[in-house]
Amino acid sequence: MSATPSLEALLRIGPFHAALRAAIRRRGLTLERLRTRLAQQDVAVALSTLSDWQQGRVKPVSPKSLRAVAVLEQLLDVPARSLLGLLEQTGPSGWPEVVPGMMPGFDANDLEIVARHDRVFVDAERHASRALVKMVVRAHTDGVDRYNAHYWGDDEVRVTHEPLRNCRVGQTVLEDRTTVEELLFDRPLRLGETHVFEYLIHDPTRVDSFEYAHGVRCFLAQSLIEVHFDEAALPVDPHVYLQDWEETEPHRTIDLTLDGTNSVHHFESNVSVNWVGIRWSWE
Repeated sequence: MSATPSLEALLRIGPFHAALRAAIRRRGLTLERLRTRLAQQDVAVALSTLSDWQQGRVKPVSPKSLRAVAVLEQLLDVPARSLLGLLEQTGPSGWPEVVPGMMPGFDANDLEIVARHDRVFVDAERHASRALVKMVVRAHTDGVDRYNAHYWGDDEVRVTHEPLRNCRVGQTVLEDRTTVEELLFDRPLRLGETHVFEYLIHDPTRVDSFEYAHGVRCFLAQSLIEVHFDEAALPVDPHVYLQDWEETEPHRTIDLTLDGTNSVHHFESNVSVNWVGIRWSWE
C-alpha cells in the first residue's frame, strides 16, 4: 500500500471528489457549515449535493455548480481553479493526459459501475497470477464506447488485460506502478444504457501476494471479490479491509474463513471508500 496522497498531490492529479474531501477535512468544516458559508456568498447548494460531490456519486457540471466550486475554492483556501481544473481533466470518453503514478486510476464520470465481480486465483507459488473480472456499467452520457481498466501494484508491474466478452483492447499506458488499458466496446452506448463485459488480468509478478482490492474511483453499487487459493498454498488470517485516501492505514472489518474450495469472498454494496479488499498472510 502506498502512502496517502497529500492534499497538494490530490489537487494536482485528482480525482476531484478525493481532493474536495481532503480539502474539507483539512479545514475542519462539516458539510452543514460549508453549506451555510456558501449561502452567505449567495450560492445555494443542497447538503445532499455536497455529499454526492465529495463521495464521487455526482460530478458538478452545470454553470451553477461550477460557480459553487469556484466559491468552494475560496472557502477551502485552495489555489484558484485547482478544483475546477480537476473537473476538466477527462472528457466524456477521452484518454487522460496524465496517469497518476500514486493512484489506482483517474477521475472519469462517463460510466457508472453498477456491479463488479473479481475472481482472483492464487497459485501454488503464492502468486495472484490471474483475475477474472466481470463488469456491469451504465452510460452517463451518449457515445460512451470504452472503459479504462486499471491495475496498481506494489512493484513495477506490467499486467495485461485479455478481453473475454463484449470488449477489445485499445490503447495502453504504463506509468510507474500503474497499468491502464482501454477496453473498447463494440458500439457507443446511449445515455442510461447498460453494458456487460468480461476480461482476464494476467499478472507476471513473481512475488508473494498478500491482498487484492478494488480502487474505487467514484461510487460502486455492488462489489464481489473472491480469492481462490491453491491447495499447496493456503493462507492464514484472511480478512476484509477498507481504506480511504485520508486514512494512513487500512481498517480491518470482517474476518474470513476458507470454504470447502479453499476460497474466501466478500460482497459489499454502495461502496464509496477508495479501497475495498481482502488481505491475508502466509505462515
